[in-house]
Amino acid sequence: MIRYRYFYIVLALPLLAKLSSAQSKKFVCSYSPSKADSINYQPDNIPLQVCPYVIVKAFSFPSVVGRQLLFSDNEKIAFSRVVSSVRKRSKTARVVASIDGSARDFTITSNAIVRRQAFVQAAVAMLLELDADAIELNWKASRNSGNDRITMVQLLQDLRQAVKAVNKSISRNRELWFRGSLHPKVLEVAYNMFDVCQLADHVTLDPSTAESLENAHAPLYGTPIVLPFSLPLLGNIIDLANGFNTTTQRWIDEGCAPKKLLLGIGLHGIGRVYSPGLAPFVGNKVHLLNPEGTYLEQRELCKKIREDDWNYAWDEYGAMPYVTKALQNGLVERISYEDLDSLRLKMDMVEQKRFGGIYIDYVHSDDIYGRCGQPYLLIAYLSSRVRSIPSDIGFAIEWNE
Repeated sequence: MIRYRYFYIVLALPLLAKLSSAQSKKFVCSYSPSKADSINYQPDNIPLQVCPYVIVKAFSFPSVVGRQLLFSDNEKIAFSRVVSSVRKRSKTARVVASIDGSARDFTITSNAIVRRQAFVQAAVAMLLELDADAIELNWKASRNSGNDRITMVQLLQDLRQAVKAVNKSISRNRELWFRGSLHPKVLEVAYNMFDVCQLADHVTLDPSTAESLENAHAPLYGTPIVLPFSLPLLGNIIDLANGFNTTTQRWIDEGCAPKKLLLGIGLHGIGRVYSPGLAPFVGNKVHLLNPEGTYLEQRELCKKIREDDWNYAWDEYGAMPYVTKALQNGLVERISYEDLDSLRLKMDMVEQKRFGGIYIDYVHSDDIYGRCGQPYLLIAYLSSRVRSIPSDIGFAIEWNE
């Protein structure tokens, strides 16, 4: 069975390589050693012809040992395996080390100069020791992160200076990346977006932070509220501004250069089981009845929704497909997911807003072995779209003409 899987991958790679060549926008693939190991997807399977940038997710927040902050040895080993595979197969592919941390982790660390210095020292040591090309901070900001707006910038300033110093002493350029939220409430309180974008080489916009709609977990537009009466200055239709089109624009409006923004696209669906009798009490927020939901990667999901008794539908505002099924116990199961149509609309937005590119969560979440058709179907499509977007120079030429 494994032999056939690799046969499918080999067949798919020439097509993917052709699609990815000469692309002007960044196409970044994320890779999770723990998730990949569970399905025996090794670093050597990452199609570098398509994925010239690989974000390895993720390092846990470093532990405090005496006056030092230390990263996990096991996570270092896992990261080194990815770097070794990439360096062996490509002279140009770049590897990004992503560092996870809760708002509390980063708040405690960034509030004091000594702790900030310890974190910077640990991060830069890891950057050099493990031969990474960039580090990404995944500061999981929340609605209560308003007090972090200043210290977040201070930590990024310290990291920026450290990375700059490293680049003076070595030939290869190292970068500082930052993972940003797409939740409207978090955007209101958590970031000095202009400063963050000035200090980071790239900001990866995390699709998992979006506010879910009833039928769409990564909505392109939010579902408006239609009031039975009209309000002064607002009318009777209120846009909650919680779709990707609005929340990504918020980063731009706050002064972030579009070329620094990389839109995250999750190759998975979210399934929720709930009682339809409770739905009227939460309006279009059915996800509140089951906040976490069930994470279904594309390679699993594409088989599941082919089973009998699913009803297919399309969310007009979220611009995503979903399926529903009545269960025997009176509950309803609903799965929101991405397909070629929803990805086409997201890529239209990427092109229109002139983003720097996209990143994929995760490369091994796609139908990598072709169980439902063409292997890497969604990644192949996304790669072709990224490749087809004119460069910024191209835009300038078109404008002048």
